[in-house]
Amino acid sequence: MKCKHYMITSPTVVYDTAPLSEALALMVSKHMQDLLVVNERGEFIGTITSFTFSKLLMPSEPQLPDDAENEGAADVDNRLLPHLHRKVGDFANAHPSVDPEAPLLDALKLLSEGYLRLPVVSADHKLVGALSSLTILRRFRF
Repeated sequence: MKCKHYMITSPTVVYDTAPLSEALALMVSKHMQDLLVVNERGEFIGTITSFTFSKLLMPSEPQLPDDAENEGAADVDNRLLPHLHRKVGDFANAHPSVDPEAPLLDALKLLSEGYLRLPVVSADHKLVGALSSLTILRRFRF
């Protein structure tokens, strides 16, 4: 079997030119840990993950235990707010992909290494689908 036989063909994506706030809203509303990032030509750019936002929420300087206890929700929010207007592409990370004609085993090897989702990318760099362990397992009848 090939990757194209198991992939979903319309994965949720965000454009690299979209504001970071759009990616955050999508991830929260769809309960997603990562999003695939594409440009206006549909070419795969990379991924953005919930870890990106966790890093942005961290204080820029180490805090003493007493400081952390005195911190409020507004303090945490204020660390994220300056970044929400920035472009998603500024935060997209490189990510392995698989070709639609690649054997499913290639994708399974990457998924077993801990990747949540794999973009399926054609030879012309277009995102044509996505694979995850769950998209592969959905074919089974339990």
